[in-house]
Amino acid sequence: MARLTRTTLLLVALAALAGCSAAAFSSPGQRASPRAVPQAPAESPSPSPFPFPASSPASSPGPTGPLRVLGLGDSVMAGTHCGCSGLVEEYADALARRTGRTVHVDNLGSNGAVTTDLLHDLASDDDTRGLAARADVVVVTIGANDLIPQLDTWEASGCPAHCYTTAAQDVGRRLTRVLQVLAAARGGRTDHVLVTDYWNVFRDGDVALEYEGRAERDWSLRVTDAANAAICRAARATGAVCVDLVAPFKAAGHGDPTPLLADDGDHPDAAGMKVIVAALMQATPGDL
Repeated sequence: MARLTRTTLLLVALAALAGCSAAAFSSPGQRASPRAVPQAPAESPSPSPFPFPASSPASSPGPTGPLRVLGLGDSVMAGTHCGCSGLVEEYADALARRTGRTVHVDNLGSNGAVTTDLLHDLASDDDTRGLAARADVVVVTIGANDLIPQLDTWEASGCPAHCYTTAAQDVGRRLTRVLQVLAAARGGRTDHVLVTDYWNVFRDGDVALEYEGRAERDWSLRVTDAANAAICRAARATGAVCVDLVAPFKAAGHGDPTPLLADDGDHPDAAGMKVIVAALMQATPGDL
């Protein structure tokens, strides 16, 4: 083996140092020395005990605490002749089962109520306004009784489309105002307001066919279509949810609502109320 001079050893050492420097600045396709790539601060273990950001569902539990549900409207809301605890009461029970939260109920449904009654209460009654302000969910069923004058006209002399169309539109205009005043009472909130329409604004099923006949029953369905269109326009225009009851009543009764109606043919029975509650639950937002 040849003897290495001091000069040769120095050159070898300098070459080795040059090789290390080249490795530190290697191209992306080469693997750099671990010394040349220090650990970035972001790679350091987080001092937080939670492995996910605060906004992650894994670390953000759903809403808790009690809910308040307010029912506003006519005899359907009041549960007249249903043989049950009432519309908003049964809805609250279903909501409690879904959410696991306690649900308090205030039911202001009243037999014979019309839109102007509800508007008056929301505009001038402090108790009603207070309940509205505290409500997490508001359910509204109103408008059928507004059309009783058209029924009287039909039975006396007939009431063609121009007779009831304007009246149905008036229901929608008044309901719009009701929902605007309701929102004001809730501090501007329009969320979680469910407005139902009607399977029929008058009597239906076997009772209607027996006492009024098919012509009047068919006429009442046309009036209902006009009223429901106005009710849903009012709901949507004010940020509320329109809950259709025509389709579920027809589906549940196989086209005939008789099994879902009380003996008067006008109000829902216990089975009919369950259909309404199911429709309300389907329309209820999932953020409660």
